[in-house]
Amino acid sequence: MQNASPASRIRDYFATPGGAKTTMWLVYFIYWAGMAAVLPFISLYYESLNLGGAQIGQLNSIRNFITFFSSILFAFLSDVSKRHKLVLRVCVIGMTIALFLYPTATTFTSFIPIVLLFSIFDAPVNPITDATTVTALKNPRDYGKLRVGGSYGWGIVVLAMGFLIDRLGIGFSFIFYVQVAFWIVLFMLSYFMPHAAAARPVGEEKPTLRDVWSLVRQPGMLMVIALTMIWGFGQSSVANFLFLHIKFLGGSSALMGTAMATSLIGEIVVFAYTNQILAKLGPKRMMVLAFLIQFVWFIGLALIRNPGIIPFFQFFGGATFGLIQSGSVAFVNERAPRRLSATAQAIRGGILIGLGIGVGSVINGFIYQYFGSVTMFRLMGMLALGAYCIGISAYALARRRSANK
Repeated sequence: MQNASPASRIRDYFATPGGAKTTMWLVYFIYWAGMAAVLPFISLYYESLNLGGAQIGQLNSIRNFITFFSSILFAFLSDVSKRHKLVLRVCVIGMTIALFLYPTATTFTSFIPIVLLFSIFDAPVNPITDATTVTALKNPRDYGKLRVGGSYGWGIVVLAMGFLIDRLGIGFSFIFYVQVAFWIVLFMLSYFMPHAAAARPVGEEKPTLRDVWSLVRQPGMLMVIALTMIWGFGQSSVANFLFLHIKFLGGSSALMGTAMATSLIGEIVVFAYTNQILAKLGPKRMMVLAFLIQFVWFIGLALIRNPGIIPFFQFFGGATFGLIQSGSVAFVNERAPRRLSATAQAIRGGILIGLGIGVGSVINGFIYQYFGSVTMFRLMGMLALGAYCIGISAYALARRRSANK
């Protein structure tokens, strides 16, 4: 009997449960590493072309608004067709085309169709990967152990990019080509991903729009949707204007990369202990806690005058993201029928990253332009504190009602 070739052994390994986990860890790593090459620096790129704060906020909001609609549409199609990996590969190709177009644009209006194209194809990637991950796991609460791959990818690349921009002085255009390189790897890696539909019963009915409506109407779902949207409002201030805030305080590009990279420490801690945190707090209280930490983070950013302190403060940013992401994924996964897994995660992500950060980008763009970053972070901190109080009150009321039944 001939020994199996190295390629065959690799394919056999990725077909095992352990190999499936490794694949999804790598998918998160590559995807978020690619996003780290562009997202944190895109506002600086726009500003280098003399775009104003309001225009930057509007361009960044396009991606988020499109995410809400495009992610749900593509994810629903992937659930209906059960061709999640094919949909993912189409999305990677679409994003790559858009990235080659970015350096050709120089004005606000010329960026709009390019941002639209990229956003349409980027939106479904997260819900498809999240749905694939929770399907591949025997215990879906271990989601954080795989999602932490994205934290490592984001932290390593954003740190490297900040260093390269600062030391090489080659401008911002090269960030798009770096992301293309990661997308090539992601495209190839998609062939080793487990099938999100593999665990579904044979002959199971296809999901319908009525299923989506029933999902949204489930008890507690509207409150979770509201909380994730408010969290997105605040997060948009950091996603769009943290680097401009560091620049205002006199920080360098290397410091910007360091600040964003250190946030992964908080993410790693939360994702590594997601199972234990969920067991102790549950998804709802986990999400509410995210707002308290977000409040501390934003108020700290508003008070800091020495930019060198910001990287150490970014731990709170990573922790609040890990809590809201893991808590909301777990909440939705517990309530969504398996045949609607990708669509359910798309609705969650569409509210969180789409409507939340999208609306917040527009609002914070105007606040930044007319009042500055300090006022913007102070206002978002008070919003986070208000959401924390609302979440605690709603949770206490729900428990009281449950006890009285």
